[in-house]
Amino acid sequence: MSDRPQYSIWLLPRADHEVALAAIVRRLSTELDGPLFAPHVTIQGDVALSPEQLRPTLAHLAAQTPVQHWPVALLDGTPHFFRCLFLRFEAHQGFEEMQAAAQTMTGTADGLSPFPHLSLAYGDAHEAYARQRQLLASDYAEQTIVFDRLAICHSSSHVPIAEWVVLEQLPLAHE
Repeated sequence: MSDRPQYSIWLLPRADHEVALAAIVRRLSTELDGPLFAPHVTIQGDVALSPEQLRPTLAHLAAQTPVQHWPVALLDGTPHFFRCLFLRFEAHQGFEEMQAAAQTMTGTADGLSPFPHLSLAYGDAHEAYARQRQLLASDYAEQTIVFDRLAICHSSSHVPIAEWVVLEQLPLAHE
């Protein structure tokens, strides 16, 4: 096994939102010739702990964290490969609490997402991404995305995107 970090902690959208978001990610992946990936909010990526090490703390965190309802602040994009086209959420207490718990568990701030967001496309931003941002902006105006699971994933900057997989899903506490 590699000594490089192989895992991530994700927050996953509720099934109905996941289906709709996955369809958008799939369409954009095809249209923009980018990688295909599951829609998620990264709590912490590039985690060096094993799933067995992560499970007890994440199960406890999930059991204590209510289902999250996050209004979309805007559809945004940056030159960063993993944030070239994404839904940006306002600062959220639930996100901050999950990140604090993850950082305590992993002992590092490495891989913490800089702000709550859900990517719709990955790639080297170019004009086509800007066009998609304009086309999709109204679709997400005033929408709220519901998140109901934490996940342990085999994914990191050291794992090819095509090999990313959700290993375990831990339901959040009921609303």
